[in-house]
Amino acid sequence: MGRSTLCAVLLVLSASQVAADWSRFRGPDGSGSVSGPAVPSEWSLENNLKWRTALVGKGLSSPIVHGERVFVTAYTGYGMDRRKPGEVADLVRHLLAFDRATGEEVWRASVKTPGGEDPYEGFLTQHGYASSTPVTDGERVYALLGRSGLYAFDWEGKELWRQEVGTKSDPARWGSAASPILVGDVLVVNAGILGHHVLGLDKRTGRQLWALENPAFTNSWATPAVYRGSEGTQVLLHFPFKVIALEPQTGKVLWSARTPLDDSAVPSIVIRDDVAFLMGSRAGHGMAVRLGGSGDVSGTHVLWQRKLRAGITTPVIVDDAIYWASNGIFMAHDLATGEPIFRARLPRIGAPTGRFPNVDYSSPIVVAGKIIQLTRSGESYVIEPGKELRLAGHNAAFEGDETAFSATPAASGGELFLRSEGFLYCIAAASEPGGDDPPQPANQASR
Repeated sequence: MGRSTLCAVLLVLSASQVAADWSRFRGPDGSGSVSGPAVPSEWSLENNLKWRTALVGKGLSSPIVHGERVFVTAYTGYGMDRRKPGEVADLVRHLLAFDRATGEEVWRASVKTPGGEDPYEGFLTQHGYASSTPVTDGERVYALLGRSGLYAFDWEGKELWRQEVGTKSDPARWGSAASPILVGDVLVVNAGILGHHVLGLDKRTGRQLWALENPAFTNSWATPAVYRGSEGTQVLLHFPFKVIALEPQTGKVLWSARTPLDDSAVPSIVIRDDVAFLMGSRAGHGMAVRLGGSGDVSGTHVLWQRKLRAGITTPVIVDDAIYWASNGIFMAHDLATGEPIFRARLPRIGAPTGRFPNVDYSSPIVVAGKIIQLTRSGESYVIEPGKELRLAGHNAAFEGDETAFSATPAASGGELFLRSEGFLYCIAAASEPGGDDPPQPANQASR
């Protein structure tokens, strides 16, 4: 094999590996969408479950997948029971690494609280103290562990560095949840809740490269979005009343626009071609803005604004529509105009249990053209995109798991990874009888 041929093969293999990995919140590019391979449309403890592993503690962070490892965060020691939360000084956050093939825990990195945590009461009880999804480059794993700071670990769980990012609170004391992202060698962190700033850090050393400070950078739980256009790479974030685009290497604000989101920004921005779509606030607002320009582009680049039923979940884009769920309603709106295409209540298997408020946390993802949506009760839906709600699959909650399903799923290589407060699941199509790779039994060890 010639050198040029070998290089081409290695490049193809490398590209395939990257495409197969779900290395950050909402997948490899943050869109929540991968082209394939497809995952099963039906699953249960008896059907298409490769393994189920009990978690050491609670959390809302989503799983990420790289190679043969799966990572999630969790917390223990405080806030495990709303009636008896315990002592805040006992709070410990964990980054957990699992073997992808078996679901066995490989290592655990644990960090005690520095103190001063928001109390486990009110809205904070709905997500707790491990809500930021980690990110990896395949060599290191980076985890924002709330007020404990931002940490880098090597592939075997050794701490490489840590960096404080703030110990502030939002006005309602709802806790932090935005996830860090990697843009080249820069870790970009929306630490608006924790420190009223956005940070850029060197991924190798944790050294702060830049900081954008603003007292108005609060009430934003949105993970930054990345846009790679003809004018270069931009990082997009939104806060109440404003969306901004940053230069990732320097933190320079390239452009900004006013938004109708008047009190909170929870869903992340999603991008199609040269247009960004954002939504949020309790009143429910949405907006589309054409990317590019400089300075305040409110008067030139805003394509539409409208009232819509926004919630906590980040939407996905399929073809010419944007899809999301809010309070048990699944909906689609037209990308070009923001006009509704349909709104439909998700059907239920059996009567609601009443264990969880009727609020959706898990964001939809798209795998091989089909939308996957979870509810907090554990019911799951595989949805065909189109002009009306069409289900390709509807699955009941897993037996024996009565904890909340608030995390966004991850998909990689034909496998689907789901996380509840109690368990981590791997869904994969069962092998044909006589095949070389029979399904493995679920690991259901007690916590």
